[in-house]
Amino acid sequence: MKVSAFGYTDYRKFLIDKFEAKKNEDSSFNYFYICKETDIKSPGHLSLILHGKVNVSDEMAQKFAQLCNLKTRETKYFLTLVQFNQEKKNARKKELFDEIISFRESCIYRVGPHLYKFYDRWYHSVIRAIVDFVDITDNYDDLAKMVVPIIRPDQAKTSCALLETLELIKRNDQGFWRPTQKSLDSGSAVTSITINNFVLSMIDLAREAMDRFPREERIFSSVTLGVNEEGYEEIVTELREFRRKAAEIAQKHPAEKVVQVNFQVFPVSRVKGARGEDA
Repeated sequence: MKVSAFGYTDYRKFLIDKFEAKKNEDSSFNYFYICKETDIKSPGHLSLILHGKVNVSDEMAQKFAQLCNLKTRETKYFLTLVQFNQEKKNARKKELFDEIISFRESCIYRVGPHLYKFYDRWYHSVIRAIVDFVDITDNYDDLAKMVVPIIRPDQAKTSCALLETLELIKRNDQGFWRPTQKSLDSGSAVTSITINNFVLSMIDLAREAMDRFPREERIFSSVTLGVNEEGYEEIVTELREFRRKAAEIAQKHPAEKVVQVNFQVFPVSRVKGARGEDA
């Protein structure tokens, strides 16, 4: 099994999986061998590293990269990942996060401004996801019924035509519609009115889902927190990373349904010391 650092956002999880893969290939690749090759004092200390109890130095991270036989680009990514996971200062952590994004061999296709018609109707994204695992040719009645809430067949047909024009789906050799990209992302800087309207429409669907689906088929939760600016930025960074991770999880498993994952973070109080608006 090939284990690539590019598939991870936690360097410790990568090392655990990488070491396990190497051990399956060669039984002599155990904790004692790893300690010998990296000058770690004991298997117990190695265990503390792998389980997040002890951090590693840049020198030690380089030794791990060499032990894993990482090539130049993957080594740079791994070393950046180590810094990101261990960094405490939020400003620097954000810089490292941006570096990680630039390194990643991402499964997410970034939608450019010229494709923003894709977000004019909420069901365009749903249909693009459905045709990834359902065989649709011209049976738009069936396609329309698969969308929740149900749309009209003519809307399903028009949506497919738009998605084809935008080169987001195309017919395969059997004539079935298939996505040209596995996952889509508009980016974290959502400023377009079109994108905002899309997000609002998905929030409306979420509200309707409270009554449309039983509790076991949906997850709704919330938490109200008191944070400073640094804490707020850290939460935003984690949400961005999870959005990316969710897309990677979806890519790993064969699809059998389409789900919508929404994120909302917004103030419900004024900043401490700020004056209220005049009445």
